[in-house]
Amino acid sequence: MTDAYTEKLLKYADLVVPATGCQFGDPIPNCPFILFHQIGNESGQIEQISMCPSEELDKMRAFHRDCMRKYINRKWNPENPKMKLQ
Repeated sequence: MTDAYTEKLLKYADLVVPATGCQFGDPIPNCPFILFHQIGNESGQIEQISMCPSEELDKMRAFHRDCMRKYINRKWNPENPKMKLQ
């Protein structure tokens, strides 16, 4: 593993969880992580993060944070939820 590979994964470590599957339930149709989910294995999903341009990963991070905000504020209710807010 190269230093650049390691540095990029450290910088975008917060995207590993959404890249491996939606923690809330079924993802919304325009979720940019759906393509990662279709890879089907965590190693491949993490590898894909390392290959994406930083600009794209920044947009994905913003999307995920907005999605979390909507979920926490109960403005989005996923189909087949994985967890329930109190």
